[in-house]
Amino acid sequence: MRPSDSESQKFSSRAQSITSSKMKINTSGRIRRAAPKNITSILQQRQDLRVIEDGVDMTPKPLVHFFYPSIEEKQVTAFDTFGFREAPSSSQLVISASAHGGLKASSSLVIKTSSVQTAVLVPEDIVFDSLTSTQIQESPLQSIDEDRAPSQFCLPRYNSDIFHVPPAKVTITLKETETVFIFEMPQLTEDLRTPEGQAVKSDNERYEYITVGAGSNRKLATAETQTPCVHMKTRSSYLGRHQRRNQGTFVNNWVLYDTFAEMEALGLTGNLVLFTDEAIKNLWKGEENRMKLPKLTTMDIMNPEDQLAIIGKTKEFKDAVRIVTRIISSNLYIVAQKRFKGLIGQDPCSLSLEFTYSLDLLWKHTYYITQGRPVSCFRWNYINQNVLAAGYGAAPSADSKTGLVLIWSIKNPSLPGRVYTFNSQVSDMDWSRDKPNLLAVGFYDGVVKVIDVSSLNLVVMRSSRRSASPSYAPHWQVQWWEGEEQFDFQEQIYTSNQDGRILCYRSGEDFTATEIMRISRVEGKIRGVKRTNHCAVYDIPISRNSGALLLKRHPTLSNIYFVGSDEGCVHRCSTNYLHQHIEGFLAHDGPIYSMEFSPFCSKIFLTCGADWCTRIWAEGIFEPLITLSTQMACVRAATWSPTISTVIACTVNNEICLWDIKRKTYVPTSITISTHAERFLLLEFTKNGSQLVAADIDGAIYVYSLEGMPFPPYNQTRVLVNSIERALITKPALLRKLKKLGEPF
Repeated sequence: MRPSDSESQKFSSRAQSITSSKMKINTSGRIRRAAPKNITSILQQRQDLRVIEDGVDMTPKPLVHFFYPSIEEKQVTAFDTFGFREAPSSSQLVISASAHGGLKASSSLVIKTSSVQTAVLVPEDIVFDSLTSTQIQESPLQSIDEDRAPSQFCLPRYNSDIFHVPPAKVTITLKETETVFIFEMPQLTEDLRTPEGQAVKSDNERYEYITVGAGSNRKLATAETQTPCVHMKTRSSYLGRHQRRNQGTFVNNWVLYDTFAEMEALGLTGNLVLFTDEAIKNLWKGEENRMKLPKLTTMDIMNPEDQLAIIGKTKEFKDAVRIVTRIISSNLYIVAQKRFKGLIGQDPCSLSLEFTYSLDLLWKHTYYITQGRPVSCFRWNYINQNVLAAGYGAAPSADSKTGLVLIWSIKNPSLPGRVYTFNSQVSDMDWSRDKPNLLAVGFYDGVVKVIDVSSLNLVVMRSSRRSASPSYAPHWQVQWWEGEEQFDFQEQIYTSNQDGRILCYRSGEDFTATEIMRISRVEGKIRGVKRTNHCAVYDIPISRNSGALLLKRHPTLSNIYFVGSDEGCVHRCSTNYLHQHIEGFLAHDGPIYSMEFSPFCSKIFLTCGADWCTRIWAEGIFEPLITLSTQMACVRAATWSPTISTVIACTVNNEICLWDIKRKTYVPTSITISTHAERFLLLEFTKNGSQLVAADIDGAIYVYSLEGMPFPPYNQTRVLVNSIERALITKPALLRKLKKLGEPF
């Protein structure tokens, strides 16, 4: 159907450029925007449209056969954005072509609506820049602002009833974009048939000629170089001073003697040496005489036994014998000595490793003069851990009550290095920390002596006098304490006596003692454990003061110390308050023998006594946290392990019991029985915690190695606190008191 001239449709004579060609629908009447109707996909309406050219139907056939159901397209296409305006009066379709293009009746556009079908002639050479450039113009009075380019994010909506015939010629301009190299791997080889390959081959041949070929003798330098800047001084020069330092050397008496002999033989005068014939002869004679034994006269000839007796008393002979005996003893104790020093140990990664808590005897310190004498005390030197000092009392059946002090060394466990004899029995001793060669010794007669162990013979540096001493009772504890500021921080000796006195010996020439405390007997009720109810007696006691068997300084508070009495009471005292204690509690129903703070928590300590028990206490709580007991016998010694916070060792008769409160508190983890069936008196760990030293009543000192011990935990304090809290799970009231003490509980 072709439009006639009389119809309301006409072509606009206004020429439009190619870039601004638009299809507009001009409507008359009231100006309003009509809503598009029947807006569906152009693919669904394709069958309703017909393209007629020169009377021939050129409508393309559908790509999908009608037998198959069509796929509903949800995607909005550019054709779906076309729309048209609808007015009640007659409409006019205006198609603007290019300025220099004419109309041609060979092409037509058929627009089909629900009411009328209209055909419009369209020239063939009309160029549409894009479908997005087509817009709807409602009226010439419409605002210019509405005629703008569509958004780049969404296409305008077109009316699906209008279909444009594509132009016959479409111009497409292709432009090359900028090249971006993301990854480049250059070629490392070249084809030999190409010029590049021939150049590489010539370079390789020249390199071989220079490096390994005939031209290798030529020096080739390809590295960058820089000429050093040398500063020169023309007039004078400066020579730096040589660095000087002190250097020591060791010269013995023999070297000095030979040096002076050579000087006399060479005729040394001042700084000049006169090499005369007589000096050279004397030198040769001296060399010959050195190889000969001295001639003895008839008066010098003595009996061999007398000669040996005289030689045996000399210091040189004793030193030589001591060195030889150490060399011989190393053949017997070499393995034990290595285990003591930690050079040989059990493999922690061994598959046969078991936690047995066992003790293995390394050696035993015994001497013929110590047999039958009880070991009253022993102390390891604080500086030299290889030296052990032991004090001995008198045998019960001996007529003379003398005492001994022996200095043992692990270099020769079978023979002591020093032997000192005293007129009174030794009660206790302690090493000085400032001067490790000084040893303070307390005796049963109330005398305190300070000896120097660096000498073979007995050398007494300080000694108290009975006439000037306030006490004649035995000193059960002798300890070196660090001095305070008023004493220039010099070490002072503190002792605890049988008459309840705590004495302090000043390090002066007179070596006098000052009484700082005297404890009294317990009367009435006292906090702590329950006491045994004794029958009422009406005898008047000889002494109103109990014996001070124990003296212990607080590990963190320098002015606080504890005193344990033969009644089992522990008194808390201070050096700032003389002659009176701060507080006290009953730790044992009987004499107390040991008191030691935990090396990992200063608020926890243990005590052992004659009431068959070893108890663990917390400072500030007067009720025992844990009580350890094995049999009805007094516990003479108890000590903490310095490497494992939950391990405790104690002695009961001839048994050594190892407790691990982390595992169980009702029975020890291991019990070691002495082979000699002698009662143990003392017990102490070494500083490294790998050995345990025990002493019995017969004068023997045993050195044990701990085998099958557990690995030390990372947080020792936390493990100890957790073990105690787990043991108090049945005592909630005591556990609440423990938590009130603060850290680490």
